[in-house]
This record gives sequence, structure tokens and C-alpha cells, in this order.
Amino acid sequence: MQGGKLFDLAEKLYPTQDVSSLIEKLNGLFLFEQQMLNPALSAKHIRPSVTQRLVSAAAITINEVKPLGNNPAITSYLESRGISFEIAKPYCREVYYQLEDKQYFAAGFENRSGGYELRNAYFKGSTSPKDITHIEKGAKSICVVEGFMDFLSLLTLQKNIHPIQSDFLVLNSVGLVDRSLDILEVYRSIFLYLDHDNAGRKTQEKYESAGLKTVDASIIYKQYKDVNDYLVSQKSIPKELKKQQAIEKSGGLHL
Repeated sequence: MQGGKLFDLAEKLYPTQDVSSLIEKLNGLFLFEQQMLNPALSAKHIRPSVTQRLVSAAAITINEVKPLGNNPAITSYLESRGISFEIAKPYCREVYYQLEDKQYFAAGFENRSGGYELRNAYFKGSTSPKDITHIEKGAKSICVVEGFMDFLSLLTLQKNIHPIQSDFLVLNSVGLVDRSLDILEVYRSIFLYLDHDNAGRKTQEKYESAGLKTVDASIIYKQYKDVNDYLVSQKSIPKELKKQQAIEKSGGLHL
């Protein structure tokens, strides 16, 4: 089945289940439940306040790699993206690198060839060699995301619901989609958590053209650019609601 509707998928996977059971199965299938939000708030997009600098892999030299937790600035950056230290620690490292004659540091996520994706508040880049990351847990299904922030966001969103029951593939760049085809063809179900942009759509089309059993899971965050954008918006909603309630209680005097 390629790109099927969620409920149609659930009916085929669980043909003996009634409607209420199918809904429950869907919640588990996609790792986290869609929250019911104030419509005015759910349409708000959270955008980074700083434009990240893009740098080629060839220009970066790694000087040192440390376990996460030594540098508060790196931990703080991850938290600003909605990712806790507990979630990030097994998968991220502190990478201290050099650009020309200047020293920097960032959260690093390793690919299968030993290169790192690097992120901090001002920088988005990678080291050589550039490659995909395949996280195997022996599952028959796999979740595909474009970047490691989306991967960590999925883990964050599902952490209080149930243990992870899926493998993961992090593309680290949609330009590497061809390298994932051989890996994905062995999975029974492939859930795509791609960005809502032209590159994401083209990536999904390529998977479907290859005959892979894909399901578009991005409808769960359809009002947002990507999984991390959705996660950050969820964490901001309690603050927005409190502010709104305070204004209503005061009759608008806060204005």
C-alpha cells in the first residue's frame, strides 16, 4: 500500500477491530497522540529568531567530541528546540570544531559513516563524510525523518505514551534519499515524517515510485513545517493559554 489514508491503513492491518479500537491502534501506530488545541493557537507557527549559517562539510575540522552534558550552552540549545537532555543524550554528542582559524561547538549527531550533523543556534552544517543514519531495533516498521531534530522530536512526543516500537532512518539531507532505498525495502510499513515543502513532497514521490510501502504520517502536524516545529508549538501552548486566561479574567486591563 502506498500513501494510503490512515484509517484505511488501520482497517487493513486490523480487519477484526471495531472503530474505537482502530482509533486506539492509530494513536499507537504513529507514536504520539494528536492533541486537541485551541484553533487560534494551533495555527500559530514557531519560527527561529536567528537565521542559521550553512557551511559545507569540507570547511569543517573536528577538534574534539565529548559526551553530552559538559557544555550547558549545547544543552540549552537543545532544550530551546523542545528536546530534553534525557532524550538527546543517547544519540547526540558535543562536537568542538574549527572553521578557518576560529573555534566553535555544537550538538552533533553521527551518521553511519562517522560524519556528524552539527546544530547550534547560529549554525547548521555537517562534517565529512555526509551520510544517512539508520537506527535499528529489530522492528518490522520504520519511521523516516529528514533531520535528527525531527527524530529527537518524535522520541519526545511519544515518551509518555508507550515504548518505541519502530526503527528509524534519518536522511540528514533529502539529497541522500537514494541511499535509503535498499534499507527501506525490507520493512513492512514505512511511516514518512517529512517536511511540508517541495523537497519533502519530492522525497515522498520518489519512495512511492520505488514501490515502497509508505504511509504519509505528516498529516499529524499538517499545520506545521516539520515535526520539531510542531513540538515547539506544543510546548508553547500552556504559556499562551495562561496569558489568554489572565487577559480574559482581567477584562483586558493587561493591555
